[in-house]
Amino acid sequence: MKGILLLNMGGARSEQELRSFLFNMFSDKAIIRSPMRYLLAPLISTLRYKKIWKKYELIGGSKIYEYTDRLVEKLRQSTGEEVFPVMRYTHPLAADLLADRKFDQLILVPLYPHYSSTTTKSSFEDVYRALKRHGQRPEVREVGPYFDDPLFNASIIERIREQYQDRSYHLVFSAHGLPQKIAAHDPYEQQINEHVAILKTLLAKAGIDFKGFHLAYQSKVGPMRWLEPSLDTTLKGLAGEKVIVYPLSFTIDNSETDLELAIEYKEIARILGLLDYRVCQVQNDSDLFVEFLAARIAG
Repeated sequence: MKGILLLNMGGARSEQELRSFLFNMFSDKAIIRSPMRYLLAPLISTLRYKKIWKKYELIGGSKIYEYTDRLVEKLRQSTGEEVFPVMRYTHPLAADLLADRKFDQLILVPLYPHYSSTTTKSSFEDVYRALKRHGQRPEVREVGPYFDDPLFNASIIERIREQYQDRSYHLVFSAHGLPQKIAAHDPYEQQINEHVAILKTLLAKAGIDFKGFHLAYQSKVGPMRWLEPSLDTTLKGLAGEKVIVYPLSFTIDNSETDLELAIEYKEIARILGLLDYRVCQVQNDSDLFVEFLAARIAG
């Protein structure tokens, strides 16, 4: 049996699922490399999940599953292959899927455009652990980073065009942050910078002009130094301006786009005095994204 696995982080649709998400994320050695994770994971997941869930209620829980299910169905129709969502921190987990099904061939498709040890590598290793646990040895092909793929980037330009008004707006590429200690040994930051340069060129060719372009990082957690500039700092510098935000690190909308960017940062933008603040959708199940993924699956 051949299977296409779409790899992502997961999300929370209930209080208990959020608790599991937090525990599994902070237990991941790719996220917290110190053995302190064995103390932090139960502590953080127990103490914080109720407070965090109150924020999730603003969006009715993460919509990552709804978007992913639609993408899976379109890819099944497009490729004629068996396509399965696999989440890193919430069900369906790799261990769940591989306990129930035996595969001769797997294609691993990260729904992260840029490579990081905290995302792509962590998800790949999770699948390989599950394969070993269940005694499976299929032929495996990994889809690599695709931030520089023309068809993938066409799907981004399409989403930016949906929110574009006129050249009086600034475009902020908001990437998920990383602690600087991790980023120093990770290709992620370099790929983000290359991606921004590519998109600026493509936008110019498409005749989509902005007053300015900015790269910022969101989702900082804890006291460590993270990649800079932060989105907070960037928005402060744009007081009195109009802004469109594109969530650069994601291909499926989730709590970090629907909640953090579209609600929490919108309120920050209002307080800072931005004249307008808009957040683009990411690819989700767009036709161009389906076409791109089908091409990568075909090899």
